[in-house]
Amino acid sequence: MAARINMAHSQACLLHNDRQPIRCSGTLRKGGDCRNRAHGTFTPGMLPTCRVHRRQLKRTGRCRAPLRCGFECGRICEWKLHGTELCLEHREHRITCYFLKIPIEMRLGIYQLLLPDRPIPARYEKSGLTSDGGGVYTAILCVNRQIHDEAAGLLYRTRNFSIELHGDWLSMCNLSQNNAQHRCFGFQQHALEGHQWQQTTLPPTILGQQGLFTASNQTQTKSPNVAANLAIEPIWDPPLSNRYFDMIQSFRVEIMLPSPNAWWVPNSHAANHKASLSRLLDYCDHLHRLIGRFRTMQRSISRLDIVIKFGNAYLNREDAFPTAQFLLRPFRRLHNVANPSLLSIAIQDSHGDVELLTPDWASTPTGTRLAVCLDHLFGKMTSSQPLPELPVFKAYWQLSRLLLYMKEHYRHTDPKIRKIARLLYGARYTREIEDRSGFRAIWNQVVEIWSDCLHEYVEFHSNVALSIDAIDGTVQNGS
Repeated sequence: MAARINMAHSQACLLHNDRQPIRCSGTLRKGGDCRNRAHGTFTPGMLPTCRVHRRQLKRTGRCRAPLRCGFECGRICEWKLHGTELCLEHREHRITCYFLKIPIEMRLGIYQLLLPDRPIPARYEKSGLTSDGGGVYTAILCVNRQIHDEAAGLLYRTRNFSIELHGDWLSMCNLSQNNAQHRCFGFQQHALEGHQWQQTTLPPTILGQQGLFTASNQTQTKSPNVAANLAIEPIWDPPLSNRYFDMIQSFRVEIMLPSPNAWWVPNSHAANHKASLSRLLDYCDHLHRLIGRFRTMQRSISRLDIVIKFGNAYLNREDAFPTAQFLLRPFRRLHNVANPSLLSIAIQDSHGDVELLTPDWASTPTGTRLAVCLDHLFGKMTSSQPLPELPVFKAYWQLSRLLLYMKEHYRHTDPKIRKIARLLYGARYTREIEDRSGFRAIWNQVVEIWSDCLHEYVEFHSNVALSIDAIDGTVQNGS
């Protein structure tokens, strides 16, 4: 680090004792620096200017560029609040970044002041990211690669990120994805780029070069040979790129059930049972997509909190616990979760949230069954070895994609195809309860319907071919 210039050295050193005319520090209207000589009386503490630019007042600083003599240049130049003062001669001079020379613990402490120090909610507006209500400054991520990696590691590895399932929408980092359409709405952004208090916008070129995000709308290929793509279930494509999502070690999954009268409960009427169970199975589909994304992570999840909220006080504890137990079934496919927990089961009413997991929640019969379910579920989730994929689960997604291809091919017009689609409802239920015999019965019906459909098409083609031959013969004989 060069020493500050002093009077004795400036008079003796040839590099400093080079008298140069004082130039105007003003800026031209078309851009660029003024080259005129400075004239008149100079304002103390301000750079000299010519008569044309006498109203352009700039605070005086001293050039910090090191010279070969070991001292700083020391010429007067424009003072900068955030930056290094450099004169015109040394404007292109590279200054050492002393920030990277301080200990890593101090740098992490600085990042802590610039980035959120609280859990990242799935949806936020003006507050909730900092404990003191201050701003979030993600521009630190754009300085250079080393600072970016250090700050991003602190942000993603030490913060709890919430993922909210609400209807057909999965939300994370203030971005939502409609799972019913497999389409992501909003711009592909950094985790905190949409925060209103962010002081500096991240350049899109940096976002593109580092590949922070991936496109989420994927199209289905219409090919007769679909067997190669039938073996895996659809996986949720989060708004974060794979690189940053895989860095997260702590998650909070919030399952919001807003509808006041469309959920499956044991005491519901038979007329509402099918519609409510179908909606509940939709939620299980979305959770399976989320769990599928968790399963692709290379590192283990250190913490996974689950919150379930019902949208109205139409349920009591005896009805809510079996519904919550059914919603927890997709999580049985997870493993390597160090600390899984069910934080809350709540019912929202006009006075706020009513917590059902009270100290005596396990004393009731439904509470006891839920407690046994949680012990069994968390035992599977904390295991280091993944459980083998159930044949029913794999076969369901194969059937689902096969039906999608059949619908696209036949344009939804054949009533037999629509009948197969209705059977998919029962197949989803057998998938969740792991009923292999029930799924086999549904599959036999699908095969039977498809065989009848093929027989009708063969008969139809045969009749059309006979009609064509008869018409052709009539035309030929008549000519």
